Amino acid sequence: MKLTIKQYVLIMLLILLTGLYTAFINYYFSQRTLTAQIITRTIKNDLSELSYLLSKHLRKEPIASARSLIDRKVANNPYIRAIAIFDDDKPLFSTHHKKTDIPSVTLTYNHNRKDDMYHALTSITTFENYIRYYQGKTLKSYSLVFYIEHLFIRDSFKQARNEFILLFALLPIMILLFTWIFLNELVTKPLEILRQYAYYQNVIPKPFYIKEIEYIRASMVQTFSRLEQEKKDLYNLSITDPLSGLSNRYYLQERVQQIISESQRNNEEFALLFLDLDHFKAVNDSLGHDVGDELLKSVAVAIQDILRINDVVARIGGDEFVIVLTHYKDTMELIDIIERIQKKLSKPWEIQSYPIHIDSSVGVTIYPKDGNDIFSLMKNADIAMYDAKAKGRKGYRFFTEELNTQTQEYIELTNTMRSALKNDEYSLYYQPQNDTKTDEIIGAEALIRWHNPKKGMVAPYRFIPIAESNGFIVELGKWILKTAIKQKHTWEAQGIHIKLAINVAANQLQSPDFIEYLQELLTQYRVDNSQIVLEITEYVFLHDSDSILKTFQEIKALGIQISLDDFGTGYSSLSYLKTFPIDILKIDKTFLDDYESKRGAIFIETIITMAHTLQLTVVAEGVEKQEQLNYIRQLNCNNYQGYICSKPVPIDKFNALL
Repeated sequence: MKLTIKQYVLIMLLILLTGLYTAFINYYFSQRTLTAQIITRTIKNDLSELSYLLSKHLRKEPIASARSLIDRKVANNPYIRAIAIFDDDKPLFSTHHKKTDIPSVTLTYNHNRKDDMYHALTSITTFENYIRYYQGKTLKSYSLVFYIEHLFIRDSFKQARNEFILLFALLPIMILLFTWIFLNELVTKPLEILRQYAYYQNVIPKPFYIKEIEYIRASMVQTFSRLEQEKKDLYNLSITDPLSGLSNRYYLQERVQQIISESQRNNEEFALLFLDLDHFKAVNDSLGHDVGDELLKSVAVAIQDILRINDVVARIGGDEFVIVLTHYKDTMELIDIIERIQKKLSKPWEIQSYPIHIDSSVGVTIYPKDGNDIFSLMKNADIAMYDAKAKGRKGYRFFTEELNTQTQEYIELTNTMRSALKNDEYSLYYQPQNDTKTDEIIGAEALIRWHNPKKGMVAPYRFIPIAESNGFIVELGKWILKTAIKQKHTWEAQGIHIKLAINVAANQLQSPDFIEYLQELLTQYRVDNSQIVLEITEYVFLHDSDSILKTFQEIKALGIQISLDDFGTGYSSLSYLKTFPIDILKIDKTFLDDYESKRGAIFIETIITMAHTLQLTVVAEGVEKQEQLNYIRQLNCNNYQGYICSKPVPIDKFNALL
């Protein structure tokens, strides 16, 4: 059983009090016995002395003449009430007229009594001795009896008892009471206060009088103050982004929940913005992460300068920031804040002496229209932000249900396109490429198609960009290469010798094992390499030019031709045609659709003339009308493909066209 401090102190005091009283009682009884012994000895001494004096007196004088001596003895000893002399049972003399009877043996003091001296003294009434004297030669004997003054003796013991009670009973109680109060005020109560402080830490105790307890109090105050500060520091660390000093994702969730509760009570809306820096990865890759970190810190300060006191900004990772705007009047004020943020971020930055220009894309969601919790709001703002990036970056987009549908489709296609490859859901379609002068099929372009068992035919423009963004295009591109080259091998075995154009994505071209894999396929199927054409879009030139040039040279070393697809729609530059070993230019359908306008015709004629000057073959895409075909014939365009001949078809239908 555990005791409290008060209980422990009380028990110790009770034990001490019991010990004191035991000692005091023993002392009292021993003193009482000692007093009784002194009284008894006094009476006995007087008895012996008087007996001796009377023995001498009786030798000369009769007993009556000794009255003055006996009276003096009674007067001088307060413990003696009367003195009597007996001759056997006959009283001879008594100082008190009532004390003339011979005392009983049981009431006379006896040396052999076994009870203590006090009880012996209080229980007897007389002390007796003998007076022996000679009358002539005859020895005579009288009994000398002292009658005890019990009243005086009792008063003496009573007074001693009262003094004992006063001195040895009340005084210890007062001392113990004082000790209890002292311990309670200076020890027990301070320790209880310290216990309460250790448990609740609500009120700091005032200094105590006892030095050791004050040391404990001061140490506890110092310790708890340090712990409280460390707790605050840990909490601040848990809610703060260590790089930018902004709130982190944890505190953002906590703060947005508070804002949602407030908005529900006041029936108000608020906006959640998902801001992402455009091309921030290029800063890290080219200038280093230390420069990127400094830029993020500067961006955080810039955003905070624009926001108001009630607004919230948090960095949730990388170059992604979430901003919560409240208490704006209308959409125009909201847009003004967004535009001011983007304008400030787009100003020229100088980080570690490096000039940096950076823009931002922002997705916007509105509570409660676009979501009623932080997770749905952030998800939808992220969707809107990616839509802003898809629309050319450097802008903002509000979330719509249409965007959500597109995103869900994106997620669904991302999750199923890999399994589709294992389930053999992809196939290659082939679109003829014809000689402009003879209309003879001189080649084909292999185009991938996806037939989903649930959704049916999935258009390439829906899943190809997704495959490029998530990296699956590399694995899918290998399947396209293998399937197409295998088909080329089949044609050649059947005596069909036509060119086969195969599309290669930029990510696939940059794959470290691309050339090695291509060589393995060519070795395995042994086709005419000169009739293999790899079609590459101009977006490939956005990457490392030296690496791309080396890859192009290795492709050409294999005897394979390179076709630049969709020329004029991307990042066209005449320097590309001069630097890179390109064999074929493909004119995009958008130019051909505008052939009837003067400006459109100039573009087409310029491209064909330039290509012929560079000794490049020209292929016109998207020829759908006879007038378009007649026009490119006049310009001596080499080949064409389009619906005027055939749309992309499965292999069996293409073989029928052949």
